[in-house]
Amino acid sequence: MNIFTSENVNTLVVGGAFMAIVLFISFFRNVESKRLRQKLGEGNILLSNYRVHFYGVESVPGIPFNSIGALGLSAEGMYYCSRILKRELFIPGSKFSSLSVTDDFKGKNMYGNVVIFNFINEKGEKDRAAFRIPYPERWSTAIRKVFKNIKS
Repeated sequence: MNIFTSENVNTLVVGGAFMAIVLFISFFRNVESKRLRQKLGEGNILLSNYRVHFYGVESVPGIPFNSIGALGLSAEGMYYCSRILKRELFIPGSKFSSLSVTDDFKGKNMYGNVVIFNFINEKGEKDRAAFRIPYPERWSTAIRKVFKNIKS
């Protein structure tokens, strides 16, 4: 029996492409997990999400950008690392002031709800960071439980 007939070759190509996509996704998920564990500590991660869209912080001038990466929560704070670029953001838990859900950021319509984290930046000024997070209510509940200083 010859498995390389024209019908089987098409099936093998589609199957190979599917496997390549799965391997590609798991490779990036592994890289993101490793970066979260390095920053927050092996057993300190309370909640994490992958494929989080980060739109930037308000103190940085310009329009919102769209960076995809991983978001992790620990007792010390919240850490975001982008998938490909070297964008990172760490917000210490003591610096959170409130969180909200809105559909605009930096005066631009985000075409869907984003979670806004209000915090005090390194300069001691009020700042905001915008994320599109899968299951935002889970994050809202966890952050309010971990950091008691959060206002609605």
